Amino acid sequence: MEDKITKYFDFGGYEQIVKFLEKSKLIYFIDCTCKDFEMRRIRRIGQFSDIKYVAEPCKHLLPLVKIYEDEGFKIKQPKPMIGTDKCSAELRKFLVDRSEGMCEMYMCDREGKEVHRKVPKTNGGKYNKDNCVLLCKECHQRITYQKWQGTPGAEP
Repeated sequence: MEDKITKYFDFGGYEQIVKFLEKSKLIYFIDCTCKDFEMRRIRRIGQFSDIKYVAEPCKHLLPLVKIYEDEGFKIKQPKPMIGTDKCSAELRKFLVDRSEGMCEMYMCDREGKEVHRKVPKTNGGKYNKDNCVLLCKECHQRITYQKWQGTPGAEP
């Protein structure tokens, strides 16, 4: 198994992290504490979404990535998600069966009626069994518009 290497940097008053595999020359994680990079990242929303990082560095990461690219490294590109752009009747039936018709939000006891994509369409999210959950209208609005912070299922 190949060793994973983590390097920490401090450039422009912000902290940067670059994680890579040395033998295969693959950068699989980049991070910066600047606000510009925060907008380039898909953030965790409630209990559902996985944290995924885009492969587009901010201005503070560009010099570091350039140095590694000059040494033959490549930034890992996300795989396109498989699925459809519209929710099919079969998928909706699967979600209702999986959740027994209830909202899949933690500590919510309401009936689930709306299908929510964990990774949104704007970030390449598709309708499929792994990316979708059944939610009640209130929880769906909370997640979509991020009107709450903290414990999933908590009141806003």
